[in-house]
Amino acid sequence: MSNNPNWKRKLQDKINEHNRQHGRKPKGVSNKTMHERACSLFRSFTLLRRLGYQIDLNNLAGRHIQMLVDYWTGNARIADRCRQRGVAMLERPHSTPYIEQQLSFLRVYADTWIGKPGMVHPLADYVDDPARFKRSYTAKEDRSWEGNQVEFTSIVEKVEAIDPRVAAQLALQLAFGFRRKEAVMFMPHLAVVPAESVPTSQHASDRYAVFLRVRRGTKGGRLRFVAVRNDEQRSALDLALQFAPRPSSHLGHPGLSLKQSLKRFDYVMQKVGITKRQLGVTAHGLRHQFAHEFHFELTGVQAPVRGGDVCADPEILKAALLEIARQLGHSRPQITNVYLGSPARSAHSVPPSETKKEAPA
Repeated sequence: MSNNPNWKRKLQDKINEHNRQHGRKPKGVSNKTMHERACSLFRSFTLLRRLGYQIDLNNLAGRHIQMLVDYWTGNARIADRCRQRGVAMLERPHSTPYIEQQLSFLRVYADTWIGKPGMVHPLADYVDDPARFKRSYTAKEDRSWEGNQVEFTSIVEKVEAIDPRVAAQLALQLAFGFRRKEAVMFMPHLAVVPAESVPTSQHASDRYAVFLRVRRGTKGGRLRFVAVRNDEQRSALDLALQFAPRPSSHLGHPGLSLKQSLKRFDYVMQKVGITKRQLGVTAHGLRHQFAHEFHFELTGVQAPVRGGDVCADPEILKAALLEIARQLGHSRPQITNVYLGSPARSAHSVPPSETKKEAPA
């Protein structure tokens, strides 16, 4: 591809040929993944060319990956090259999750698209200080609205004045831990199922009689079942039904595409201050709040990230974390650390200097 003006067309041809396939499994990927992967590959190859590597698409090598990581992490050793090539260094390194995502896309490209399996290594292999770029899956701060003194009732009243349908979507997020896309795509008439219809692998106890079947809008189309446990949830479901007149109706705006409905949701959130820059929280914080409230219901203690004591009965805690994980759509109970903090690290066991609120990641 040396100085070949057609490299973009050739890369697009490769994307058209391979991009629908999952990197490891014999299945397809979502449109969102396809879009993000394509954009990432174009960014990476464009950056390499700007840095002086006029490589052929099939000749991507380890030194090129190292150069990309050096740029993304702001490594000083590429400062001279950047200056010579007129490429501005980043003001601050990209986040660890961002870099890992870019490496993941490049790994799929190398492993399956150009036949170089194992060429792209884990991030730790490319950086001088792996601990600095180690991704944490344990919450160090409470990202719920309640934990940031943002009152749901007050905000939802403002939202309702702008767009009542978005208010109904927010209610679902708090009541059932929905992601925003799940709330927008939710079809309430078709979602309610009795406990007998829920596979035993999908919930850890028999205390619940009714569930919501959730698949539309979930990550990777992963099916999950969320229990209907209280009156607040039933009220949120009743409100959703008001905006879904037919069995096939969803909560997205009539006449708008999914993308437009999501943009409408984001617009309303910004108007009422639900951004990290304004009130310090996002709509996703309601999913965290759902997890916190469910944790307290099942264990009788606050989540570790809120300074709660460790549940005295390890079996109760184990069952609770599994139930919470499954109803959030995860298979591993350890993933609840992202929402709740680590059970082994409550604020009572953390030095005061480490309990100060950190900037949102």
